Amino acid sequence: MKLSITDQTLPRYHLLGTLIVVLALALSLGGSFMWMAQGEHLQVIQRLEKGFELKKQERLRTEMAAAIGYLDFVHSRTETALQEALREKVSMALQTAQGIYDKEHGRRPEAEVKRLIIEALRPQRFFDGRGYFFVDDQRGTCILLPIAPALEGTSLWDNRDDRGHYIMRGLIDAARSNTAGGLSRYRWYSPDDPRKMSDKLAFVRLFEPYGWVIGTGDYLYKWEEARLREGLDRLRAWSFGDTGRFMVLDDEGRMLTQPPTADGTPPPEAEVSPQERQTRLRLVALGHAGGGITAFQWPGSVAGSQDTRTAMVEAYTPWKITVVASLFDEEMQAALASEKDSAAAALRVRMPQFIGMTVIAATLALGASLLFSRWMSSLFRAYHARLDAHTRTLEKQAGELRLAGHVFDTSREGIIITDPETRILAVNPAFTLITGFSPEDVVGRSPGVLRSGYHTPEFYEAMWTSIRDTGSWSGEIYNRRKDGHVYPEQISIGTVRGPDGEVRHYVGTFLDISERKEAESRIRHLAEFDTLTQLPNRALLTDRLSQAIAMARRNGDKLAVLFIDLDRFKNINDSLGHATGDRILQEVASRLCLIVRESDTVSRLGGDEFVVVVTSLEHAGNAMPTAQKILASLGRPYQIDDHELQLTPSIGIAIYPDNGNDNESLLKNADAAMYHAKSSGRNNFQFFTPELNQWVTDRLRIENGLRHALEREELQVHYQPQVDLATGRIVGCEALLRWFPADGAPIPPDRFIPVAEETGMIHPIGLWVLDEACRQLAQWEAEGAGGIRMAVNVAVPQLRRPSFVDGVESILARHHMKPGRLEIEVTESVFLDPDAQIRETLRSLTDMGVKLSLDDFGTGYSSLSYLKNFRFDVLKIDRSFVSELARNHDDMTLVRAISSIARDMSLITVAEGIESDEQRRILTALGCNLGQGYLFSRPIPPSEFRRLVMPAN
Repeated sequence: MKLSITDQTLPRYHLLGTLIVVLALALSLGGSFMWMAQGEHLQVIQRLEKGFELKKQERLRTEMAAAIGYLDFVHSRTETALQEALREKVSMALQTAQGIYDKEHGRRPEAEVKRLIIEALRPQRFFDGRGYFFVDDQRGTCILLPIAPALEGTSLWDNRDDRGHYIMRGLIDAARSNTAGGLSRYRWYSPDDPRKMSDKLAFVRLFEPYGWVIGTGDYLYKWEEARLREGLDRLRAWSFGDTGRFMVLDDEGRMLTQPPTADGTPPPEAEVSPQERQTRLRLVALGHAGGGITAFQWPGSVAGSQDTRTAMVEAYTPWKITVVASLFDEEMQAALASEKDSAAAALRVRMPQFIGMTVIAATLALGASLLFSRWMSSLFRAYHARLDAHTRTLEKQAGELRLAGHVFDTSREGIIITDPETRILAVNPAFTLITGFSPEDVVGRSPGVLRSGYHTPEFYEAMWTSIRDTGSWSGEIYNRRKDGHVYPEQISIGTVRGPDGEVRHYVGTFLDISERKEAESRIRHLAEFDTLTQLPNRALLTDRLSQAIAMARRNGDKLAVLFIDLDRFKNINDSLGHATGDRILQEVASRLCLIVRESDTVSRLGGDEFVVVVTSLEHAGNAMPTAQKILASLGRPYQIDDHELQLTPSIGIAIYPDNGNDNESLLKNADAAMYHAKSSGRNNFQFFTPELNQWVTDRLRIENGLRHALEREELQVHYQPQVDLATGRIVGCEALLRWFPADGAPIPPDRFIPVAEETGMIHPIGLWVLDEACRQLAQWEAEGAGGIRMAVNVAVPQLRRPSFVDGVESILARHHMKPGRLEIEVTESVFLDPDAQIRETLRSLTDMGVKLSLDDFGTGYSSLSYLKNFRFDVLKIDRSFVSELARNHDDMTLVRAISSIARDMSLITVAEGIESDEQRRILTALGCNLGQGYLFSRPIPPSEFRRLVMPAN
């Protein structure tokens, strides 16, 4: 049977139709796959663009958070820094006041000591000239106010600021609140605008000896301005990326981080274009509205060009500024373009694959087109799902890596990552900034490259043992920078393990703590060392002496404590000023340090008192060479500017364990020995002995009793007559002070007069003696005993006071006594005192008409030039020349010479200590005018002397 064309060709048509359908389907399928690939490509591009935009915004937020955190840190230090500065200044003022009080209390009247303290604090200025010290009492009376001296002596109790706060009451409450002082906040007139008050913070402490409130303060806004400048300087230099910068604007839109001009002044705002000014004001408005991300046009690097910047804006309200962190959009365009090119290349690679699949599908579609089509569809769906999942996984991992990389790159802590064999794999920028080593210098090497040699091998073994056992270690370590400098760091080392517990990495993070260590060292130095001489102070001396005693106890040897006081240092300090005195104290400290060994200690206790601790002595005598060296060294002249000054030391020595087993005993006994050295003529050293201890006890008893002797009326004035040797008539008398304590035996003048001079009690006692002697002479004259003179001894410290002459004049006027009837007796030691006031006092007394008598002539440092320069009226021949007069030809020659000199200079001579008629006869023959001694009368009370001078009834 013959098939028809339709029947024969139908399969062919079917095949052709099927082929056409399959080809159409294959082509359609290939086209759909290519369309899907193109869509995926566009989605990848969009995700890349969005990711880059988010990354840019995250970068800006991170930098802004770091900047705001830095500003918070700087701002938080404003008041703390001011409080620390105020405490430091007030502590210095209290040290100055306490030093003057400890040195002068008891030696000068209280008013004089107070004046010295006030005058020491008055000129001191600080805080760019704004700072000064003020002093008030606890009743609100102003004692010191350098900026308004007219208010000193007035009450500030009711002074209030513009908010009604009582300023003085707040200061006093703060000082009383704690023995260490307190802070008070108030408002006062600003130095920049005297019509306006600003917040001010003050720190005050009580000065216990006088109950004073001593303090100082400063304006908070001045310290805030300084902190703001510090923050602006940091933000001006802060950069991130290639174009990332910070701008800071005030509320008026002025740029605060603009680089200054060549002369250091801010650039003129007139040069800012209107468009830029509008942009600034828009950024400020955004900051006040809560801040956020924005974009704006900004002048580019090429003149006249405009670039787009993306910025994070945030207002910093404590300082009323707006902070803008921005970068040019072009900075990330290159990276984005590179990613787009990579995606396009990937698409181009995939296109031939799709075409090949289409051809294969068309060729094999005959007989299996439907199955193949379904299989291909399922294959592409599965491929698309895997591609999507893989893309999401990659994006997630990329985000995590970006975050970890950002933390790694921006951390301020140095980070170092090693493999299990401790070979360095990576370091962050902070590592390079701290150590100076770049990644190329250390990658592949051991961390041992950082070792400084400061620690022992055992230290590192213990550290790695802890890491292996516990997985971590932290502590302080000293490492070496690339330039060789050793620095301290706080480091933490941790172990990173895999799923099976195997060690994958070691990670170390560290901080440079050099500044903290230096601050701790400075604080410790201030607490333990004298600020003027840099010697150990009393606190550090106590610690070192305790250690030296413990060592001496263990070794069975001795140590010596040398207590040094500078003789007559106060005269130089008062006459040439404290600045000169301070330079002398620094020179003394330098000389002492050159004398002693490194194992010994030199300390300054305060004022002109120093202590030297000499250790490892076999016996007490070994301390003598050191004392002799100190005498020789400190006795050399001091060249201060144009002055060549001479000082000598008095040294007291106490030996451990002979003179004490503890700090207090040794220092107290060395101090006592020093006083003994002073009483022995100064410029010498004395060892402490039990007898010296008794001497110190007696001296303290005398000092304490003498303070109340006047008010208890235990002091009396006795009188010894002075007789004309030719006629035997009483022509004068010498007033001699006697002390009869109510609870003991009489105390001789040679024991209590030196104590009175050293403690300053000689001034009220001396004036009382003068007043009593003049009163008694006026009474005798009123009763009929006329024509006699009254001689009164005056000590050198009395002559140093300018008020002494006024006191004498007042006494003479009170008792209606002619100046010529009073005779002031001084010793030859006045000529050795450099104080010019003494000479001025003597001249004023002679100008007034008071007679001057030179006592003990010939026994000290007499020079005929003194008799020429000072108008003396009387020379008193010392008893040492009179006692052996009948048996010693030299004494007779000296008395004849003295009488001859006195006669030629029209001076009266008075011989002391005459006890026999033979001595009287010889003195008369030698030309002596007057005499006094036991031959005529002992010193007697006023009632007995009255019987000697009153005319017979």
